[in-house]
Amino acid sequence: MRDERTADEGTPGPVAGGRGRRGYGARRGCVPVRRARGRATAVAGCAVMALLCASVAARAASESPAGDSGRATGGWHGPVVTRPGQPEIDYPRGEVCPFPTHATFPVVDMVQKTWTNDAGDPVYAVISGPLVMKVTNEDTGKTVRRDLSGTGTLTYPEPGSDTHVLSGGDWGVGLHTTDRPVHNKWLISRGFMAVRITEGPHGTSRQLLALEGRYEDLCKTLAK
Repeated sequence: MRDERTADEGTPGPVAGGRGRRGYGARRGCVPVRRARGRATAVAGCAVMALLCASVAARAASESPAGDSGRATGGWHGPVVTRPGQPEIDYPRGEVCPFPTHATFPVVDMVQKTWTNDAGDPVYAVISGPLVMKVTNEDTGKTVRRDLSGTGTLTYPEPGSDTHVLSGGDWGVGLHTTDRPVHNKWLISRGFMAVRITEGPHGTSRQLLALEGRYEDLCKTLAK
């Protein structure tokens, strides 16, 4: 999965670049994220857990009895099932990597299940299915192929806003020059990664919240 949603890109896939894969909500407690491979990557594992716990609590509330009044209390509706596509990605020189890159997706067969609140705003989504990405360094022609298939989750900390959090494993995200605190990296996670994505009037911003376990920076891979 990718969640590489940029200002020009449509529905985020597991690339994110994308969406996460294996059971992401299985972590217990609120613990700081380890610095993968010793890097001082700023992360906020507690923030991710808080979002997931809030989503679970909201869903539990929606499934609870209405109380003595017998009236519906509102809650989650759905899921609505869609099949999101994954557009090709073009990053100009210096936007993510020091060289221009182009990504295609020869295999895309994802299914997204989305739950909404009473106002019709998305509050939670699960994306799963096959996704394969081919990325090329357009200066050298070097191309790599990465399997990003799996399952990821989308949480909406402020339903109705232009912010969501994409989390999971086996997905990718291009962190742009203007992103903070981590930027100019094309990360492919093989452990767990969470990224807050905000759509604004001047484009899309991405904030790395968590990065645990093995990962790859495609900018470094394609530069070799």
